Amino acid sequence: MTTRAPLHRPEHTVAPSRKAETAPLEAGATEPILDSFALLEHRTRSRAISRHLAPFGHYLAFADNGTEWLVPLDAKVTHIGRGLTSDVRIEEQRVSRSHAILVRHGHTTRLLDNRSANGTFVNGRQVIAANIADGDVIRLGPVVMTYVQVV
Repeated sequence: MTTRAPLHRPEHTVAPSRKAETAPLEAGATEPILDSFALLEHRTRSRAISRHLAPFGHYLAFADNGTEWLVPLDAKVTHIGRGLTSDVRIEEQRVSRSHAILVRHGHTTRLLDNRSANGTFVNGRQVIAANIADGDVIRLGPVVMTYVQVV
């Protein structure tokens, strides 16, 4: 014995068609945070030095009410993010736990986006990987910093 499905559905079981369309999903504009020194975790902030006291080396510069603070990049590989294991820790929800990685090799420094949710930007352009030089402006999500080489 076999059962057969009805050939047509009764009118009361058919869902009404919806003619209203859903609005397109747009990413919200993220205002850059220029004075981002206050967003650094206290251990990272305690390592920061004034520009005129900085010895030769590589740094990330953060602004604080017109004052520039330099965080030294001592290791060849530096992890930047919100997570506890980050070398430069930023306490901002729009920064991923492991947002970006800075890799120094010889005279070249490369910035790598580490699959972040809000993107990594160099001089206003979103990047996955880019070589950076002295004075390049880096933005991780909304947090702005500058790569500095003191020679």
